[in-house]
Amino acid sequence: MPQVRENTIEITEFLSEMPPFSFLEEKVLKDVAGGAKTAHFPEGTYIFREGERSKKTLYIVYRGQAKSLVSIGGDETVTTVRNRGDFFGITVLLTDEPYPISMLASKDLTCLLISRKLFHEALSSSERFADYFTKILASRLKELYQTITDNYFEGRIDSGQSLKRKIAEILTEKVITCLPMDTISKVAKKMAEYNVSSVVVTAFNGKPVGIITEKDMVNKVLSADKPDLEQRAHKIMSHELITVQPNDFSYQALLMMTKHNIQHVVVTDDNDVLHGIVTVKDLIRNRESGAISIVRQIEHQDSFSGLAALIKEVDQVEQALITDRAFASEICALVNELYDRIIRKMVRLSELELESSGLGLPPVKYCFINMGSGGRKEQYSRSDQDNGIIYEDSTGDLSVLSAEYFLTLGRLIVKGLEECGFKRCAGDVMAENPAWCKPLSAWKADTLAWVDKLDPKDIRNMTIFLDYRPITGDIKLYEDLKIFTADLFKKSRHALQFLAEDDLRQHTPLNLFRQIITGKSSKDRNKLNLKNAVMVHLVDCLRIFALREGINETNSFERIQKLKERGVFKVEDAEYIEAAYETLMMFRIRNALEKVKAGKQPDNLINLKTLSKKEMTMLKESLLVVNRLQSLTMHAFHAHKA
Repeated sequence: MPQVRENTIEITEFLSEMPPFSFLEEKVLKDVAGGAKTAHFPEGTYIFREGERSKKTLYIVYRGQAKSLVSIGGDETVTTVRNRGDFFGITVLLTDEPYPISMLASKDLTCLLISRKLFHEALSSSERFADYFTKILASRLKELYQTITDNYFEGRIDSGQSLKRKIAEILTEKVITCLPMDTISKVAKKMAEYNVSSVVVTAFNGKPVGIITEKDMVNKVLSADKPDLEQRAHKIMSHELITVQPNDFSYQALLMMTKHNIQHVVVTDDNDVLHGIVTVKDLIRNRESGAISIVRQIEHQDSFSGLAALIKEVDQVEQALITDRAFASEICALVNELYDRIIRKMVRLSELELESSGLGLPPVKYCFINMGSGGRKEQYSRSDQDNGIIYEDSTGDLSVLSAEYFLTLGRLIVKGLEECGFKRCAGDVMAENPAWCKPLSAWKADTLAWVDKLDPKDIRNMTIFLDYRPITGDIKLYEDLKIFTADLFKKSRHALQFLAEDDLRQHTPLNLFRQIITGKSSKDRNKLNLKNAVMVHLVDCLRIFALREGINETNSFERIQKLKERGVFKVEDAEYIEAAYETLMMFRIRNALEKVKAGKQPDNLINLKTLSKKEMTMLKESLLVVNRLQSLTMHAFHAHKA
């Protein structure tokens, strides 16, 4: 690598015109230019090869051209070409992993070489400079994620159904529409004439504003003693229009239908132009009816064993999503919707069993809640139960009766869920335990006591609880407790600092040389617990920021989105955190799938020796994101790192 002399003034001028170096202050820019080395590579020579150790250098093309090469089946394929002003080597510079690609001088090439030390000094001097690279890293992590999943899942599972056809391929283009001021009688005639089950309501500019379905006609018009067929369409239409886009995949339409319990999804583009409609029949016709079928079967079950038998069908839908390389967030969203429906039915069957046994109906209103990963809607397999019951306050005999009834109900539900494969919680965080089955006032009192005492012994229960969400029952009880909890933590800086310091007691498993730290025993050597050593920090830190901001969403992806909208996280940081979370979740899902196929019990231990170089790069980069989030948390909450 011959060194060549270059004029520092010329280099400074070159960098000053090239983002993101143009974002640096003049003094910092001159320091970078003065400290940069240069190297010449004749045409046809390699700057570095795939698999080589990191040179801890950022390369910037000063003259000439370079191209990146990836080995596929023994041959090298060109992926990108880099010209003057382009840079490469950024990911490896930060992760210290071996190079996942090769770089070749396609023309005589002169590069500026920026050392890691010099690069980090520039990063720390300018937020805008740092944000630029964060955005690039987020984009590259997403691309790498898609490449890895494409390669890994190709042909691995054949579930007999495909959920990744484009919406444009299955939609019904001819949509029957009406105007908001059209009469119901006119709408009904259109439904009959064209033999359709829905009519999209559009404004005068043709953009959809609502939908009227057969269900709307029956429930809002025909069920009245004297149906008013002359009332206007906008009076009965569903205003909350659920839409997908032509380039979305069919599983996304399936998710919307399952989540909102609807049978029609309107297809629009970014400009709200109507492209068509997708119905349940369209999904069934295209062999994508697994989840729709499960929803219907759940509603018709009359026993715990019947519900338990449906679990395997949920697994098949999950496998179909994985085969079609859906994002981990989308897999969790659909699987958790199906789990929620099973739990709701389980609660209803438990109620009926108590009624038939002579205990009667619930004596007061109540709400069944999920906590932990189920509360965050991040279950991808049947993890341990974390649930509870909030019921109305009462006095005297009714209070005693309520306590007995709901504990009995809780025992039945826990037993039923166990039959479905949801293991009992080792910490006994379940609705059969009086500590997690109590009146609203007791929930508030216990939460207040946690915040007042801030006892480390309570931290596990506290963090499990704080991700609670309602599954079935009286939503007002949940909302009342949520308002109380949100207000309590938002006002308590000490509680937030306490939670932050608890998370910071354990560091992201990276050493000073950015190598992943694994277990020391022979059994755990080269193995990393993705849940307990890594993802717990993402979950904890996002929860703490959400509590401070009074954000009620429990799902981590939704929390990231809300924190980005409020400006708590910069757009670049939010995208990077989201990409890392997605990556880590997919590693966990893939790992669980491999264990099940091998006849083993799923766990969160990943063997680093089984990962490819690219996968190791992706994993290490995700850990760097976790480390960054911990640092953000430490500074935001004035917490002390252990």
